[in-house]
Amino acid sequence: MVYENPKKAAEVLERKAKVLAERAYQKERYSHLPVAELNEWYKKTFDRYRQAGDTWIKARDYRKAIQMYQGAIKFAPSERVKEKIEEKIRGLYGRGGKRLEKTLFATAAVVNLLAALFFISLNLTGNVSGMSGRNSNIIGVVFFILGLSFALLYFRKNKF
Repeated sequence: MVYENPKKAAEVLERKAKVLAERAYQKERYSHLPVAELNEWYKKTFDRYRQAGDTWIKARDYRKAIQMYQGAIKFAPSERVKEKIEEKIRGLYGRGGKRLEKTLFATAAVVNLLAALFFISLNLTGNVSGMSGRNSNIIGVVFFILGLSFALLYFRKNKF
């Protein structure tokens, strides 16, 4: 199975892993298969979840990779393998935090720029808050500078 787009390959592997997990559950629940056959189903399901997690890492969607690795833990053949997968999951938690940081910078930039527009215009705030024109403008300039600095941090994180 060769895909040019790693996201498409990861989606296919994820779907196959979920189908295998459902089949393994049905075979365990409703049929009386020998333990060796059930272990084969578990091994195939584990391998498929692990492959899906690895492919999601290539697609740079770490949240989905963590979900696939957590699915693999359910079907892991031994405790040692479970520990290795849990280590991989712990390593991925740090990578997903960059997205939160970028979102925080973008939100702070937009909020500060909107606040700057609100305070620079004396018509909106002067009558409501009783501020003088000078105080309102100073507050507006401070918000504007904060908004520009957060926008700069956002663009620096995105490497534009």
